Amino acid sequence: MEPDQLLLQQVYELVVARTDAQCSFLTPPPLLEDHSDIKVIYRHYATLYFVFVVDQQESELGILDLIQVFVQVLNTCFHNVSELDLVFGWQVLEAALEEIVQGGMVIDTSIRKIFAAIDEANKQDVSSTQKTWWG
Repeated sequence: MEPDQLLLQQVYELVVARTDAQCSFLTPPPLLEDHSDIKVIYRHYATLYFVFVVDQQESELGILDLIQVFVQVLNTCFHNVSELDLVFGWQVLEAALEEIVQGGMVIDTSIRKIFAAIDEANKQDVSSTQKTWWG
């Protein structure tokens, strides 16, 4: 199994084994044991898990807030985001994350601004597609 797939599997197994009453901060999975500067932080919403693997310099509560903003943006874009939305609308997920984080830095947490930027990008994509098809 590829190292990336093994890491995903190990993180998944750690996260789904936990109850909602347990802490959202995990010790790294076995594949990352040699990296003592890594933390796994997650939030569980309905049927979805949002997991961030970050270094020790990141604030745990800051990452939880970042996940909250990310989920609120996705809920705004998809009107109560579901797994199918993320599978078939992955471009929106990617655009939302790019509006929030760039170059490893959080650049915006305003849900209204992030949604407006995604909406504007969608409008531009639609208009450029129409011009391509109908000249």
